Amino acid sequence: MKKIIFTVIFIGAALGAVYLLSAPGNTAAAENTNAPVKQQYTCGMHPEIISDEPGYCPICGMKLTPKKDGAASSGSVTIDPVTTQNMGLKTVPAGYHTLSRAVRAFGKVTYREPNLYTVNLKINGWVEKLYVDYKGEQVSKGQPLLEIYSPELVAAQKEYLIAYKASMNNTEAAGNMRSLLEAARQRLLNWDISNDQLEQLEETGEVTRTMRISSPADGVVVVKKVSEGENLKAGAELYRVADLSSVWVVANVYEQDLPWVSLGQEATVVLPHLPGEKFTAAVSYVSPYLDENRQAEARLELNNPRALLKPGMYAEVTLHSVLSGDRLAAPRTAVIHSGVRELVYVATGEGAYEPRLITSGVVGEDDMVEVKSGLAAGEKVVVSGQFLLDSESRLSEAIGMDMSQHDHGGTVSLSEKKVQPTEEMPPAAMTGHEEHELSGIYTCPMPVHYHVLQYGEGTCPECGMKLVPVEETDNTGFYVCPMTEDRIVQKEPGRCSVCGMKLVKFEKDAGHDK
Repeated sequence: MKKIIFTVIFIGAALGAVYLLSAPGNTAAAENTNAPVKQQYTCGMHPEIISDEPGYCPICGMKLTPKKDGAASSGSVTIDPVTTQNMGLKTVPAGYHTLSRAVRAFGKVTYREPNLYTVNLKINGWVEKLYVDYKGEQVSKGQPLLEIYSPELVAAQKEYLIAYKASMNNTEAAGNMRSLLEAARQRLLNWDISNDQLEQLEETGEVTRTMRISSPADGVVVVKKVSEGENLKAGAELYRVADLSSVWVVANVYEQDLPWVSLGQEATVVLPHLPGEKFTAAVSYVSPYLDENRQAEARLELNNPRALLKPGMYAEVTLHSVLSGDRLAAPRTAVIHSGVRELVYVATGEGAYEPRLITSGVVGEDDMVEVKSGLAAGEKVVVSGQFLLDSESRLSEAIGMDMSQHDHGGTVSLSEKKVQPTEEMPPAAMTGHEEHELSGIYTCPMPVHYHVLQYGEGTCPECGMKLVPVEETDNTGFYVCPMTEDRIVQKEPGRCSVCGMKLVKFEKDAGHDK
């Protein structure tokens, strides 16, 4: 009997457990867990427009497309093929390239500084005669430039002759005079008196009133600072002679091009007045500092046997450079510069695009930019339409943050939607249909000045009265852009000067949506 009772109790407990597991409340919970999320629709150009029903965007009139959840949270954007085509999105895979660059710079022909010679006076005296009396004259080494009279030179000649004659005797004193002779000779040489003149002095045995100053090198007189009969002091500059058998071409390279310039680099020089003539040279010097124009000096040395290159001529310099090794690169048009960061959009498949921060390097001749980090070879980056994509990504992030604060299972319709302020949309552009918020448009309270319209507060330029919101007046005869962020308002119909959309007539009850 006890065994039968125990069996009945066990069966009853099992039936109770089955009933609890199959209770209506639990079934509903299970069904609610597995129930699909209701499909919502949005505008590809205005992602802030979200509807539970298919339809058309009230701003631009485009057909609403199914909204895919989760894209906004990571900043990525998913776009259907039709919108992708309308936006003109194009992608190019990143890959390894040999980066080369031809740096073009403005140059100028100058004197080669080691080939510049200055002729100055080392004693006080008077210029008796000028042999070279104009700038630009071609001179050769040892050619007389001028004759100078100096009492010091006359006295030095006399001392030299006395020592020379005494040294010629075969006596003990003659040995001592030879040392004096050498000292007198060296003094005249230090005053730029040539050996030829000293030999002539020894042969004639007569002191001359003047002595000649000769050219130190072959070249052209580029500076002349002396006149015949002039009294000069020791140290005065007389001439400057330049040897033009070789010259410098100094190219001014901008700061951003300096990574492509190095010593020994090959360069091509073209002069405008010599069409078809090209000169090849190597970089012999790169300035270690920048000038006031943020440029560095790159110096090229050129032989000038035909004297075609004249100092002061302009030149076009092309520096050829190739970076060592292949480097990961992407088209420069794919990079969005915000001033603080560099961003590209990567196609991840099925219409999804993901923003990616990168670190860029040098830019090659074929407009390819080196990518140091943030990308991998083979990833496709957007090269056309990325700015529209970036704008949509930012708006999607803002809308995603706003929608996350509400019940995702609720119904959001176009007629009930209220736009929240973001950085891209100022508070003046918010128009809540049910709360009748102000449009942000102000006008003059004087009816005769209703043509004065603007976004934001101010004063009437005609009467000086403070502008008031149009909602506080009966001024309705004006037109606005449906894109409230453009802030375009005018008295006559037409098209928006910012986005090109057709202006619509302003209605107080409907705000900008009509």
